[in-house]
Amino acid sequence: MPTPYDFTTMARAAARLRVSSTDAELPALLTAASQALADWLGYEAHLREGVEETVPSEGGRTLFLRAGAVRRVLRVEVDGTEVPAGEYFLESPRLGRVVRRRGRWPFTGEWTEGVAPQPHTAHDTGTLRVTFDAGWCTPGQVALALAADPASTLVADLPTPLEEAALVTLTALRSGAGRDPNVTSRSIGGGSITWAADRSAVPTLAQQLAQPYYKARRRKA
Repeated sequence: MPTPYDFTTMARAAARLRVSSTDAELPALLTAASQALADWLGYEAHLREGVEETVPSEGGRTLFLRAGAVRRVLRVEVDGTEVPAGEYFLESPRLGRVVRRRGRWPFTGEWTEGVAPQPHTAHDTGTLRVTFDAGWCTPGQVALALAADPASTLVADLPTPLEEAALVTLTALRSGAGRDPNVTSRSIGGGSITWAADRSAVPTLAQQLAQPYYKARRRKA
């Protein structure tokens, strides 16, 4: 059964692994590989609509969403009051960076004590709430839509390099099944076999393919 997180189809996964598309282990392996890649990217990559996040602000012009691959910002609210859409813009979809055109976002967090309190430590107080759409429509989401309605016209728009990165990760996951990850070589008869010592769930090649979509995690405020 496909899941929304699947970066490729069962048919393509089966072809890459040279197994039957009805292989009992295939669905779980595909989902695991896709989720490992999304975790490496730093955000949920499947299409999500109407997502709400509260975010911290240091009192500058920029807000950083935890999400990446932001498609559009639907609404920004400050203490429940909507900010006019013309007052901000999505500067970086990949980084989830929202910039105010005029003025600054209010500071959220702890203030110093005294006659003239100053911003001290920024953290998420729930004051700033952003609603947005993010991610790409995955092959898994298309498969689920077709299963629910054969007439569905939903089309996947996941970037091709990410699908290939998922297939590379899937292949590595399958080839490493049942092998002790702490063992990098083994003697067999008069010879030996050596495996790469890369223990990351996402192989180096997959990381290189996915690098343009990577979002470094920010320190939690």
